[in-house]
Amino acid sequence: IAGNYSESSNITAKTLTVNNDAIVSIPSDYNVTLNGALTVSSGSFTLNNNSNLIQSTTTANSGNIIIKRNSNPLSRLDYTAWSSPVTNASQYLLGFSPSTLTNRFYNYNTSTNLYNAVASPSTTPFAKGAGYLIRMPDNAVASPSTEVFTGTFMGVPNNGTIQVSLNYVDATHGYNMVGNPYPSTINAETFLTANASNIESTLYFWRKIN
Repeated sequence: IAGNYSESSNITAKTLTVNNDAIVSIPSDYNVTLNGALTVSSGSFTLNNNSNLIQSTTTANSGNIIIKRNSNPLSRLDYTAWSSPVTNASQYLLGFSPSTLTNRFYNYNTSTNLYNAVASPSTTPFAKGAGYLIRMPDNAVASPSTEVFTGTFMGVPNNGTIQVSLNYVDATHGYNMVGNPYPSTINAETFLTANASNIESTLYFWRKIN
């Protein structure tokens, strides 16, 4: 793609290259399905909320893209569990949600079954496949009103097999907070089947009610 593009249609191709400073924006609810790699040589490539990059091979991608994901309608004291679909060692948790109080970024402690505050969200990047509990910006509307927070990720889109180490202490201390590391939805049943020898067959999802 060598020119600006924002068509409301799906794209299916072997590979895709963005160059010539083209501005490419995939509208919500449309998919880009590739057999090979996505390469952003120049310009920009944006996946808007509910659009997906789906790849059938493990080829590594090249160049940064922008991925936007919307939270549920939330109020100031509500949380969302986030996971990054890109690799970017310079995208820190606080940079992702700069108006969230610095003591309101959490990861999960398997040993205690409690959420631990991230010590330094201003210098902590998203780890692949990890989930982070992040409160709404402190300037968000108060309950009972709600608003949507748009999380913006920027980096090289993840692809291929991503392994996440899980912690296990005992039968009641084996919960882990993981996140989808891909720029597309995943099939929960396929995920459970593929990991049947490693995890129990139950997934727990964080809900919006604080």
